[in-house]
Amino acid sequence: MIHGIDHIVIAGPDLDGLTAVFEANGFTVAGGGKHPIGSYNNLIGLDDGAYIELLSFYEDSPKHYWWDAVHKRGGGLIDFCMRTDDIRADYALFKAQGVEMSPLVGLSRVRVDGYQLSWLNNEVFGIYQGLIPFVIEDKTPREERVPKEKTHVNGVRGIDSITLAARDLESARRIMAAVLGQVGEPVNDEDLNASGVAFQAGPHRLEYLAPNDASSPLHEHIEAYMPVPYRIRFRTDGEPGTIPPEDAAGVRIVLM
Repeated sequence: MIHGIDHIVIAGPDLDGLTAVFEANGFTVAGGGKHPIGSYNNLIGLDDGAYIELLSFYEDSPKHYWWDAVHKRGGGLIDFCMRTDDIRADYALFKAQGVEMSPLVGLSRVRVDGYQLSWLNNEVFGIYQGLIPFVIEDKTPREERVPKEKTHVNGVRGIDSITLAARDLESARRIMAAVLGQVGEPVNDEDLNASGVAFQAGPHRLEYLAPNDASSPLHEHIEAYMPVPYRIRFRTDGEPGTIPPEDAAGVRIVLM
């Protein structure tokens, strides 16, 4: 069963640069570590149990799952992962809906202190990448993977919602309804001139929106072949507001 967002992935060509940007925006960034497949990360822990992964590459890795998302599609908010207590069952639900995926694979990361983490997850391919979450189940204790520091100058406590730009809204609706066991709630976003459906997964909301017409900023986003995730909303005890993409490594952030 899926319990909510495990983490969101924000990526770029320079990990130090990404880290500096998010620190400047009031986030506390912790050291992450290296994956043996060419990527490395730093992490931002959140009170709701989720975290932000800031990811880049320490060596050229053109076969990496996210290489093209960073180097051909502009990086930024590129993907998201959901936590499950039965990864094989949830994987089977996604597969039954025709989602193009890798088999479940064991992966690892060596933390900056030398501790080796391990987990099981899948990779989502093609038109589904970034639109349909990948899922994760830990082999080592999850509390060792999640950053322990969760206090931020900007007051951010957790993820409220993630907005996803859907080229094929009905496909996304069908898949997520089957996996989450929900019909979904109709959504109309006047600011984006877009409409769609929202699902609740634990404390987190997933909004799948399609542009109503070519004047919607989502239309431009989709046509530019940008990564599917469009916007992230965070709950904060601090000052509400927005952080424009140019000040957040291409990520649209709302603090609420």
